[in-house]
Amino acid sequence: MKQKTYSMKIPKDLTYEQAVHRLETIVAGFEQNTLELDHLSEQIREAQMLLLFCQKKLTKVETDVKKILDHEQE
Repeated sequence: MKQKTYSMKIPKDLTYEQAVHRLETIVAGFEQNTLELDHLSEQIREAQMLLLFCQKKLTKVETDVKKILDHEQE
């Protein structure tokens, strides 16, 4: 299944920590039932984009660390 892309843009200067904080805010609003219904789908899309952003960041860091460790073992 092809993943949908949304028009929402992630700021280029967004850090992993900022993305996680925003995700936690969205999740807390969802769990506490404080998200406005009119904005729920928009916030779910934002959470999806942030989650993808975080996954990509983690994958890149993991790859970089493996390269560093592999290089040290040579």
